[in-house]
Amino acid sequence: MKFNFVKVKKLKTKAVVFTNVDTYEVQELTLPQPGPEDISVKTLVTAISPGTERWTLRGKHAGTQFPCVPGYHRIGVVEHCGERVSQFQRGDIVYGFQGEWEEPIHSMWGAHVGYSVGHGSGYDLIDTTMPSWKELENLSFLMITEVANRGIRFLDPKPHQTMAIIGGGIIGNCAAQLAMLRGVTPVILDIDPESLALAQTILPHAFSSNAPELEDKLKAIAPGGFDYLYDSVGHAPTTDRMVQQMKSQGTILLQAQYFNKEKCAIDLDEIKFKELTVKTTCGTDSQDRLETMTNIRRRRLKVAPLITHRFKADDLLKGYDLLHTGKPFSLGIVFDWR
Repeated sequence: MKFNFVKVKKLKTKAVVFTNVDTYEVQELTLPQPGPEDISVKTLVTAISPGTERWTLRGKHAGTQFPCVPGYHRIGVVEHCGERVSQFQRGDIVYGFQGEWEEPIHSMWGAHVGYSVGHGSGYDLIDTTMPSWKELENLSFLMITEVANRGIRFLDPKPHQTMAIIGGGIIGNCAAQLAMLRGVTPVILDIDPESLALAQTILPHAFSSNAPELEDKLKAIAPGGFDYLYDSVGHAPTTDRMVQQMKSQGTILLQAQYFNKEKCAIDLDEIKFKELTVKTTCGTDSQDRLETMTNIRRRRLKVAPLITHRFKADDLLKGYDLLHTGKPFSLGIVFDWR
């Protein structure tokens, strides 16, 4: 008896690969055949996480192995569901980055791929119909905005309180907006004039952390000292300086990435003298996702003003040139994979 074997053509996909420290390129990866619990997702939009991906590119993020596919901001459309998949159906718009490939390339979350095959548990439903493109762009930053949501949740500020936020990046700007939704007065502090200019288009107070008259400006907003200090940067001298502007028995949130240990040692004595409470967060959960998605979709949390650059998938490396060099100024960077 003769058997006729049909050769199945393996699916290929384009991907961003960090090949080594500060080295990146676009490669073609080979995807596995979907299993019964897998979904196949065609990418619509991905976004760079400027902090995490920069640390990964520098080789300093915990667990980084080269070569790797970076990123965790990705929205796509479901094209296939395995027979055991019940939570999704073809045409669903999903957020997630679960995927595998045959090449010996590690996944540092692995979002920046044109197509994926992976377990359905790695995705959350965005919608059963296609949202507007603007909404997809805003939602593509879901996880980094969840980080801000978690920070505000942990601090749990009350109306009429004050909060100093170190860092005018995406997390700092979103944390400030979420604080304002609670009736809190936030102040953004940053050293970069372009970051400050952008923050000033969204928020009432954004100052240079190097300004010689900074203390006077801060005292005009919080005469008795700030109730909260939210650190999204990890620059110890700025943190120490801002501890001096804190109210006794206030609260500090340390939410930056503190990989440069020799540069991020803060003055614990000053924190002790003021009897400050120190909180930390790491990661997000389903409550953060639900609250953040709701705030974005109801347009209470404004992400669009934080998007500075948009590229087609043919120009992926231009986005990483911005991330690598920091020039020109960029904040939110999105890729259109349509």
